[in-house]
Parts: sequence; structure tokens; C-alpha cells
Amino acid sequence: MRFAPLSRTRNPAVFRFRLSKLEKALLLATVQLFPVLDTSYHRLTRNPNYALPAEQQLLEEAMKRQRTDHRAKVNDFLRGESPFFRENGEDVFLNVTAEQLEWLLQVLNDIRVGSWVKLGSPEIDGLRREALAGDEARAVAAMDMSAYFQSGLLEAFRAH
Repeated sequence: MRFAPLSRTRNPAVFRFRLSKLEKALLLATVQLFPVLDTSYHRLTRNPNYALPAEQQLLEEAMKRQRTDHRAKVNDFLRGESPFFRENGEDVFLNVTAEQLEWLLQVLNDIRVGSWVKLGSPEIDGLRREALAGDEARAVAAMDMSAYFQSGLLEAFRAH
């Protein structure tokens, strides 16, 4: 996945990325995993003794609303069609607005962090990938694919 900016005169509000057909399939398969992270994971403070239960409940309710909103957008995205994707021969172009780019990054982050939490929040350098099987292997794959696509999407910010 590579950032492939449109000329400023064509449409400056759209971010365009070039993907292979395999990358498109992997992106759609990864995004389909959303949501992974439980809404109760989010905390107002690291020390739960300092957070009021009512405030924590408000945060969790806000996270549930955001999850519902993201899920609706993900459902549109999973159709894999226009306006998000355009194919040109072997290349596929992903076209997103700034708002769509933000929610796609948030969805991928939920998958990445949620997969890491499911693995028990391990030190990534110490994770023995070759010894994993089943659900652990799937969680590592989801974590790695999310990070790969986040990196590609963030390239748009480095280029601007």
C-alpha cells in the first residue's frame, strides 16, 4: 500500500492509496474483524480508584456509540466498491476523505490493540510468532496486518 496523491487541482480533499488486489483483499478481511477491543478497556485514569463510576460509565457509553458509528461505516467499506475503491488493471486505488481516513485508522487501531490485549499484552519483541497456533496466530496476524495498513495510511500525513 502506497500513498498516491491526486493533483491538488483534481481533488485536494481526497487521499488516494495504491494497493494490489491482494492488499485490498487483506485490508477488507482485516477490517471485517472490527470490533475487537472491549469498550471497558478504555479508562479515564490508570488508577481506577481515582475515577468516579459515573464518569467511567459515560466514557464506556461514548465508546459504545463510537463503535456503533464505526461499524456502520465499516459495513459500507466492506462492500469493497465505489466510492472507496477503483480498479485500474492490476492496481486498486483506495480513495478516502480526511474523515474517512481518520475512522479507518481508528478501526485498524481497535483491531491492532484489541488483538494485542487478547494475546495478554505481551512485549512485542519477545513474542515467539513461530510457536503460535489457532486463536493466538490469528490475533498476531490481525495485529500485524492492522499495523501494516496503519503505516500505509499514515504515509499521507508524512507527505503533506
